[in-house]
Amino acid sequence: MTRLVLLLTVLTGMLMLILPPAGQAHTTSRDYHHTGTNHSLLLKEAFIQDSRQAIRLHYNREYEASREQLQSWRTRYPAHPLWRMMESLELWWPVLIDLENTSYDNAFVVASKELIDYCNTLLDDDGSHLDARIVRSITYGQLARYYSNRDRWYRSFRNARRALRDFFTIEEDHPDIPDLNFGIGMYRYFAAFLLDEYPLARPIGWMLPRGDRQEGLQQLKMAADHSIFMEAEATFFLGHIYLHFEREPDRALTYLSSLYIDYPENTYFRRLYIRSLFLLERFNETETIIEEALDHWHDVHSHEISVLREELYTVLGQIAFLREDFDDAAGHFVHAVREAEALRPFAERRNLITSLYFLGEISIIRGNREEARYFYSRAATPEIDHPHRARAAEALELYRLK
Repeated sequence: MTRLVLLLTVLTGMLMLILPPAGQAHTTSRDYHHTGTNHSLLLKEAFIQDSRQAIRLHYNREYEASREQLQSWRTRYPAHPLWRMMESLELWWPVLIDLENTSYDNAFVVASKELIDYCNTLLDDDGSHLDARIVRSITYGQLARYYSNRDRWYRSFRNARRALRDFFTIEEDHPDIPDLNFGIGMYRYFAAFLLDEYPLARPIGWMLPRGDRQEGLQQLKMAADHSIFMEAEATFFLGHIYLHFEREPDRALTYLSSLYIDYPENTYFRRLYIRSLFLLERFNETETIIEEALDHWHDVHSHEISVLREELYTVLGQIAFLREDFDDAAGHFVHAVREAEALRPFAERRNLITSLYFLGEISIIRGNREEARYFYSRAATPEIDHPHRARAAEALELYRLK
């Protein structure tokens, strides 16, 4: 998808926020009187505190402890939609941890859609069911993120639109619910970012609901500090925005390091922090944290840890290569290849291609043309968009290895 096509898709999605779905009148929380708030657990301070702790345990991948934290509430309120949301979030992690592997997608999507159907049923019975609307909005948001990761932009924006409709509806009667700051902050930041960075969008900017980058960031910070469910997500996106959009890497690392510290068992957050340190060429810190991770999980054998090791050895190899320590670099890249070869999709993994390319480079430096041909050829074979695949193909031509 070209940048222009992607931009037009973004604009279409944003315009859809203004219009109600086909065949559906636009409604607000003024249409729903407060009968549903009487049975809302998310307005009970004791439940909020227990839920916040359960979510933190969940993000630290302590699922059993997370469930135990809320077990007394689940016994008293077995029909509450939160329990199903927690189950669907457990299915989200295998997808997020290894985005190149699609074998976990279906279970997550099916569970998410079933959860939305359940929330719809609760809302059909009682349109003011606050908790069902909150859970539905979060689930729509997770689906939007999933579809964007799969480059399925139309589905992503459809789900983002539905999530935001719920957020804005809830805000009218319950503006103090801290999780609202996440969805509305994300919208306001990116609505303004789009108009600031893409001149093509400006002529229709008057048609879009108001955006403001600083206001969006402020709302995300409030979500990171006070949310029940979205604390970690808001912290993650603040790090991502400051690193990639605002170009303030030191501020970005403040948020990314807090995820690394607060959720030590979450390999995804650890990989994200390591990747960011490497990107900023803070190599000594990168190596220290990688060695800690490899030592921490040295005797663990699972899909998740193989994904972790694949990436960490690839990063270590690149650091050693940049320092011209080619023997260490080759050793790290060989480890990365071994981990990657046990994962799916075979031969197409991005860290595998990077490692194979650099092994080809090291072989050229050592004067071993046959070995270089082998590594470059493997790196250049997959039909995917990857810079090291392109460089490997160029190297085969440059060194006349075909």
